[in-house]
Amino acid sequence: MQIIKVLSLTLILAISPIALAGQWRGVLSRAGFFGRVALGASYEFTPQHATDFLLGVYYMGDERYVQSNFAYRYSRWNIQLDEDIWRPLQFGVFAVHATGNDKYFFRSPDVYPEANYYDATSIRYGVEIGSSYTWYPNGFGLSYHLRIFDTGVIALFNNSNRDLQYYISSGLSLHYIF
Repeated sequence: MQIIKVLSLTLILAISPIALAGQWRGVLSRAGFFGRVALGASYEFTPQHATDFLLGVYYMGDERYVQSNFAYRYSRWNIQLDEDIWRPLQFGVFAVHATGNDKYFFRSPDVYPEANYYDATSIRYGVEIGSSYTWYPNGFGLSYHLRIFDTGVIALFNNSNRDLQYYISSGLSLHYIF
């Protein structure tokens, strides 16, 4: 299964330069579920469709771990403001793969209410909603995303105690167009 995931990601990254209208962006994030900080690349196939691949860093105690993050984002509205573009509402899906063997998603960190708060897995999925603004003359952009894990979506429907701080996270990203 792991080989299928790696091959899928490699195929996406290999095919993405073929798209004619695409733009590459470098991304630096204060990323919430994507790690305390994350660094990576984004590829915009068209103004409506983009993918991100980021490597994030998270801490458990004094130990630092790395996770890989993959997101797909759809922007229905692209509002032209002079040379700039504002995407007021973006929808997306994401996957997070945490490293650290018996750590994150295998054993919940101390900040969660109980030791086995999350089921044992190294991969988490979720949905996101966000907004972005790009200043095209200089190539910089800023975006904000609110993300919710799969367990958070389930908790919204199944739990009477919906303490969303354990399921929802936000991230702020700085982009630079190559």
